[in-house]
Amino acid sequence: MHDTAETIRQHLQADLNYQEKLVCFIENRDEPRAASIFWPRRLPTAAVTIATLPGAKLFHQGQFEGLQVKLPVQLGRRPSEQVTQDLQTFYRTLLEAIKAPVFRDGEWRLCELTGWPDNTRYIYLVAWCWSKGDERRLIVVNFSELSAQARIRPPWDDLVGRAWRMTDVFSGNVYERTGVEMSDPGLYVGLEAWDFHFLRVEEGDQIAAVVLGPISSLLHSNQ
Repeated sequence: MHDTAETIRQHLQADLNYQEKLVCFIENRDEPRAASIFWPRRLPTAAVTIATLPGAKLFHQGQFEGLQVKLPVQLGRRPSEQVTQDLQTFYRTLLEAIKAPVFRDGEWRLCELTGWPDNTRYIYLVAWCWSKGDERRLIVVNFSELSAQARIRPPWDDLVGRAWRMTDVFSGNVYERTGVEMSDPGLYVGLEAWDFHFLRVEEGDQIAAVVLGPISSLLHSNQ
C-alpha cells in the first residue's frame, strides 16, 4: 500500500497469464503485522484489493483477528492479544463475498477511468471487474490520502438497453443506474481517502433507474 494508484494500474496492465500466477498477500512472517501498520484506515482497502485481484491469496495466522505483535518463527508461543472485533467482522464479510464462483471461474478485466478538465483526481482511483454470465462484480479503490472522483466504464458490451442494480457488499446500499450512463459517459463514483466500493452488479428495474437519478452516497460532485 505504499505504491501510487498509477503504479498499481500499470502493474494490473500486465499480461493476465502472468497475473494469474502471482501470490497476493499483505502480511507474512517476515514483515510487520498488517494491523500494526494499516489499521484502521488502509487495512480494509488493502485486503479488498488483494482478495479480488487475479492470482492466489494468502492470509497470515492472526490476520483476521487484527493481531499486531510480529513473532520470530523460532518462538513456540505468543503473547495474548485482544481481538479487533470490527476487523474480524470485516474479514468475515470479505471471505464470504469472494466465495462467489465469479472470482474463481469468471473473467477479470481492468476498467477505464476518466475525469474532467478541472478535476484530474480520477488518477487516484483504480477499478476492476469480474464477470461470468449474469454474475458480475465491480471493485473501485482510492489509493490516496485525498478524496477522488471519476467516471468508470465497465468493459461489458451488453450494458446499453438495460438497467443495472449495484449492491454494496459491505454497506448493503443498493444503487440503480441505466446501462446508457454506465457505458457513456460512465458510472460517476466518488470516494474518500482510502475508501472503496465492492459492488455486486445485477440487472435491475429500467423505470427505477431512470426515476432515481444520482445517488448521493455513491455519486459525488466533481468539484
